Amino acid sequence: MIRKTASAIAGLALAGVLATGAQAQTALKFGHIVGTDHAIHVGATAMAEHVGRCTSGAVKIDIFPGGQLGNEGALIDQTKLGAVDFANSGASFLSRNLPQLGLTSLPYAFRDRDHAVAYANSAVLRELMDSWEQATGQSLLSAYYAGAFHIYAQDGFATPDSLKGKKIRVPDAPSWMVFYRAVGANPTPMALGEVYLGLRQGVIDGANLPLGVGFSLKLHEVSTVIPMPFHQMEIAMLITGPHLKRRLSPQHWACVESGAKAYAEAAGKETVRAEDALRKEMTEKNMIRFVDVDLAAYQKATASVFEERIKAGEFTQQLLDRIRAVR
Repeated sequence: MIRKTASAIAGLALAGVLATGAQAQTALKFGHIVGTDHAIHVGATAMAEHVGRCTSGAVKIDIFPGGQLGNEGALIDQTKLGAVDFANSGASFLSRNLPQLGLTSLPYAFRDRDHAVAYANSAVLRELMDSWEQATGQSLLSAYYAGAFHIYAQDGFATPDSLKGKKIRVPDAPSWMVFYRAVGANPTPMALGEVYLGLRQGVIDGANLPLGVGFSLKLHEVSTVIPMPFHQMEIAMLITGPHLKRRLSPQHWACVESGAKAYAEAAGKETVRAEDALRKEMTEKNMIRFVDVDLAAYQKATASVFEERIKAGEFTQQLLDRIRAVR
């Protein structure tokens, strides 16, 4: 009887330890708006694995792809409220809170992809990220090159004049509209989840997206051509809210910070890999036709946008010069 009682007590004690261990695991939410084949998901997976190892399983990151937790704006808002722990967004979208952050989303801000990649790791971007944090109370943990933008469409738009009057889907942020207004097009804000149907039904004439995002959304099924103006090269950032650092121990927060670096590295590498591979793959499989546009004509048509915004006080010539000097 005594042995049975002792055994029962030991069993209850073990169950209590197991229950306490289970409760001790902290589950964090990472929400994004694209598919599981996209660079964002690749990066989120790398971060989840890193944080799991770094915390010996005490912190886990659950990933919710495809807009399950809301669109880009909703995810950013939810990180501020603490309902979501991590989200990905680009400088263009985030510039709604800090116009200077959107400077590099203006047409042909970067010389080439190498320039954009270097800027993503530069001191000048870190300064802008810090200023955004002060303006919003949220944190930008890391940044990476997220791709050059093109147009999924039914028309080749080989010259700027061919875009006049055309409705092109853009996210609902001012810096996205600059290029299209400069060439006389009609930039049309639309949620990403509505783009496939919008193209299929002819509600829009094109969608402004990187190749990888459009491919993940299967936009090649409702488009016939992709003009390649390379007019924007986006820098994306990993966002969290003020709640997370307070919620985690200093050791676990350090794991999140190093995990954010793993996120940016993995997402950036996958972006470059996909850019280099997708055009070839989509051409060989006859998914869609690519058009090399008149880049010089597009650059000329949009050349005044920087001077106009400096005069409007959105940013300074000094900031523009610092970004252009990044190597």
